[in-house]
Amino acid sequence: MAKSRSAGKGATQQKGRLAGAAEFVRNVRGELRRVTWPNRDQLQQSTLVVLIILLVLTAFVSLWDLIFYYLATLVFA
Repeated sequence: MAKSRSAGKGATQQKGRLAGAAEFVRNVRGELRRVTWPNRDQLQQSTLVVLIILLVLTAFVSLWDLIFYYLATLVFA
């Protein structure tokens, strides 16, 4: 008889998990409906800003890498 109770409890937990997952999906869809999505101009402007920052940071890291490379060759060569 103990087995039937544990099996019933597992089935209840499984239904609870599925109900919880379904509620989560409903909540996510509701939140996505409330999102203010950017228009085309905002998206292009944000993309341009990200690309410029990426290029600046790439140049900055490359410059420091080059400096440390020359310092390492002076010390170890």
